[in-house]
Amino acid sequence: MTWYKDPLFGVVVLFVVVAVVGALDFIRNKLREKKRLDSIENLKKSYDYLGIKDGVEEFLNLSPNPLPTLEFIAQAYIQSGNIQEAIKIYASIANNLTNPQEKSRILYALGIAYFRAGFLQRAKNIFLEIIKNYPRNPEVLEFLLKTYENLGEYKAALDALSCIDEICTQDNDKKYLEQIYTNSLYLQALDVIADTNLSLRSKFHKLKDLQSKFPKLQKLVLKFYKETNIAFFWQEVLQLENVENLIDIFWKFNKEEIPLNQLQNQKILDIYRAKGYLDSAPCSSFELESIRVLREFSDFKANLVFEYRCNECKNIFPFESNRCPKCNEPLSLEVISKVVEQKNEISYSLL
Repeated sequence: MTWYKDPLFGVVVLFVVVAVVGALDFIRNKLREKKRLDSIENLKKSYDYLGIKDGVEEFLNLSPNPLPTLEFIAQAYIQSGNIQEAIKIYASIANNLTNPQEKSRILYALGIAYFRAGFLQRAKNIFLEIIKNYPRNPEVLEFLLKTYENLGEYKAALDALSCIDEICTQDNDKKYLEQIYTNSLYLQALDVIADTNLSLRSKFHKLKDLQSKFPKLQKLVLKFYKETNIAFFWQEVLQLENVENLIDIFWKFNKEEIPLNQLQNQKILDIYRAKGYLDSAPCSSFELESIRVLREFSDFKANLVFEYRCNECKNIFPFESNRCPKCNEPLSLEVISKVVEQKNEISYSLL
């Protein structure tokens, strides 16, 4: 038989092969999409312990376009500080969504809510799940980086930073490149401090090297020296010239902890003149001189309290942190000193 030599037979065979390949590709894509949906669904169910916010499920079923309203309500709860209610709403929405992109967006909001509520491990798991399905998402990666940092997983944070840099390459943006570089040095310093396999000598050496590349690490590094080797701390302090942003550290020392006979930096000496540890020569700072004068010539006693202002966004905070709580810039807070009246604390016996 010569039917296999017929040109029409070759066309039919080619058509069948193309159809089979197309069908296999379609089935593969469907299976991949099902796996993605199942993955997100399983993650959502693992956090369903909070229950469903009253009325949310009914509203989702009855309203033709419920998401904007529910998201607005959840954001209102977050703004008012009631993050638990926002978590319930986001979890309820995610429970009723089938569109993977919409569900990913809601899970992202849920992850942020967990992050702000302090449930860092839950936030981390959600961000990782989103990244697994949508890997080129810089916003999720940035929150994942912050979550890793707060959990003390600094190597993982550095990996997240590398992914952000790869996705958002902006070779001509000098500020962007500087931010990536300084964030990397900052996270490396935290990783060195937390590394239990390194000796103190090795840590000191690595930290001095990192500080030479990123001078803003000075305060972070000095705090580590103070906690681990006070002699080495003062050894480094004796070499400093610019100490304005370290006054909150120096102020908290007791007299017996300070090598007063070795200090020559007048700005540091002024701090201890104000506290009465040294001679009564005038201080160059208004705040310190005010405390010194009140201590010597008045019955009123004064003390210093500290606030912290971000150099980038100019917001002021009552507590110091390595990153600005508002703009997320690392090591951008400067000390603001304020003079307050020091009131005598009276303790009463419980007997």
